[in-house]
Amino acid sequence: MVRARWAAFGLASVIVLAGTGIIAATQGPFGGGEVVQPIAFPHDLHAGNDRIPCMYCHSSADRSVDAGIPALDVCAGCHIAAGQLLFRRDSTRTQQLLAYWTAQRPIPWVRVYKVADHAHFPHMRHVKGGVTCQECHGPVETMATIRLNQELWMGWCVECHRARQVRTDCAVCHY
Repeated sequence: MVRARWAAFGLASVIVLAGTGIIAATQGPFGGGEVVQPIAFPHDLHAGNDRIPCMYCHSSADRSVDAGIPALDVCAGCHIAAGQLLFRRDSTRTQQLLAYWTAQRPIPWVRVYKVADHAHFPHMRHVKGGVTCQECHGPVETMATIRLNQELWMGWCVECHRARQVRTDCAVCHY
């Protein structure tokens, strides 16, 4: 009788935890929900219209595990000279950028993609292997707001590795 109660309690706990995990997976920065950034950065304008390569802003992607979130200096290098906005002075977004620059505070960008803690995704290996940014992140050059294009789950990664005929043993990502 006691075992049956514990089993029922255990089963109920698993169901509750799974349910909260499913809800959490559909919300916020890592689950496909809309991410609100401190400055509404238009990737479609920068990467699309202006054809700025991803690596210009995410400069560590070819030599680091992380692609990196651009520092304030990267944005200011194009938009601000001697503390003055160079163009689009009446834009809310550039005014926000100037406010961060004037305060010398980093822009608190919200991360959109994150690999699970038990897995590793070294950007530099993928970039050097010829994987384009769009293969994982989608057509960012058409996105006014970056959104989660692809859920990061093991089966999807393994399928990609198999298609490219690269290693799929556990130690590739779990070390």
